Amino acid sequence: MGVGLLATLGRVAASLAVALLWTVPVGVAIGSNRRLAGVLQPVVQVVASIPATALFPVLVLALLRLPGGLNLAAVGLMLAGTQWYLLFNVIAGTVAIPQDLRDSAALLRLTRWQRWRTLTLPALFPFLVTGAITAGGGAWNASIVAEYVAFGGKAYSTVGIGSLIARATAASDYRLLLASTLVMVMAVVGLNRTWWRWLYQQAETRFRLE
Repeated sequence: MGVGLLATLGRVAASLAVALLWTVPVGVAIGSNRRLAGVLQPVVQVVASIPATALFPVLVLALLRLPGGLNLAAVGLMLAGTQWYLLFNVIAGTVAIPQDLRDSAALLRLTRWQRWRTLTLPALFPFLVTGAITAGGGAWNASIVAEYVAFGGKAYSTVGIGSLIARATAASDYRLLLASTLVMVMAVVGLNRTWWRWLYQQAETRFRLE
């Protein structure tokens, strides 16, 4: 069960990392450009409203034969269900950057990288923490349907705590179901009380714009 917990934690972290790679630049672009926001925000809202589980059969068909197999498909499903929390928080954080700070950065003639390092990323940090906590919780929930799949008359599974919960449910093994569910709950609560709490404190003390 410990190995399964670590495997699912790794997939959750991978889905958050991939989400951050694209949501930060796209969210900043949307939040800082009204014309672009007017075009893309309605599209993003429509796409985000599509349930991630509706995309899972497509992901399974596309990825099951690849070397990563269900591991890639599981990360893909977690990503599909969690990336929007980060994107909308990045957009909100970009819009919230005070105009006087933007003007000061322009007057100082900072390069694009300097502006990102000294203004954009610090200003976004509290919003990223909030989005990542919500996205992480969604990824843990998605692991239950992402790591154990009944498709085409066959059952596919990978190592993970979500897979244990799904298999225990399918087999009516209530003792295993209770134990694996409690392990997941304790892991999520433990992360919230340690890692995410520490990041929240950093956001409140070091990256707060007033």
